[in-house]
Amino acid sequence: MEPERPTTIHTEEELAPRGPWPFLRGALPGGFGRWGWGLLAGWVLVLLGPALGWAGHLRRAAGWSALPSHWGESLSARDLWELWENGGLQHKVMNSPTVHLFGLGLVVVLWCGWRMQAETAGQKARLGPWLLGALDTLLIGVVPLGLVAWLVDLGLAKAGSSGLDALGWTAFFGRPLVWMSLVAALNVQWWLCRLGRSAGLAHGYRSHLGVSFMRLWSHPIQWGLLSIGGAALRALPPFLVLLLAWRLGGGTTFRVWLFLLLQLLVTAVNGWVMGWLLRATARFWNHDVLVQDVRMTLKESLRDAEAL
Repeated sequence: MEPERPTTIHTEEELAPRGPWPFLRGALPGGFGRWGWGLLAGWVLVLLGPALGWAGHLRRAAGWSALPSHWGESLSARDLWELWENGGLQHKVMNSPTVHLFGLGLVVVLWCGWRMQAETAGQKARLGPWLLGALDTLLIGVVPLGLVAWLVDLGLAKAGSSGLDALGWTAFFGRPLVWMSLVAALNVQWWLCRLGRSAGLAHGYRSHLGVSFMRLWSHPIQWGLLSIGGAALRALPPFLVLLLAWRLGGGTTFRVWLFLLLQLLVTAVNGWVMGWLLRATARFWNHDVLVQDVRMTLKESLRDAEAL
């Protein structure tokens, strides 16, 4: 009698290997939740803290000039020279609140994002995996992802120098997007590495690096489009608000506060998008851990069968 063939993970729908896209729908709560609100508040602090800190610094440097009455208007070269030379900006470009508030907001964003992602993945958010996951990303992520970004940027640069308007505009907007997407992809690699660290290195450090690397590179199209789309989605709304402010100009206190509120709104949206991607990555990681465990069990069963 012929023995039964073992069931593969591909015949089980719940155990079939998947990319990150199927997990986006379940991650729609995004930045909402206990730690998500901290993530949103951190993004707002990253924007509002440095802006207010530097505005106060600029006000003291400019004195009681007419510049505060022309928010959103073009500054002439003479205005900039006056601020730089007579305002003392050449001695102190930024003040302490500008730097410290930005740093505080960034720490809040990174830590609350980690707490939210670890909670979604059912892991304990510890400082060690958070930091060592970044080191793992430097080892396995910077060179391959940087090489891909450099090649794409090189191709866009050559296309932009072809003399065709369409390719020129594509290169103009595409090249910054490439490097923003690189940062987004490195973030994804960091997220996968730190989640792997938080679960423990049961199969050794080299296995951890290899599995974390393949979790990203096994689905290059899906992760690539998520990185590009996420970077574009986070960059476009703030750019549109700044463009609107530039076109309409300041002139009144109402307009200045309106632009500030719009910028805060799109910053909160950016925080929600970041939370969405964090949750989706955690859900993908949970599923992939299950797939890897089943694969290892099947391999051990096959070795035992061959040994008989």
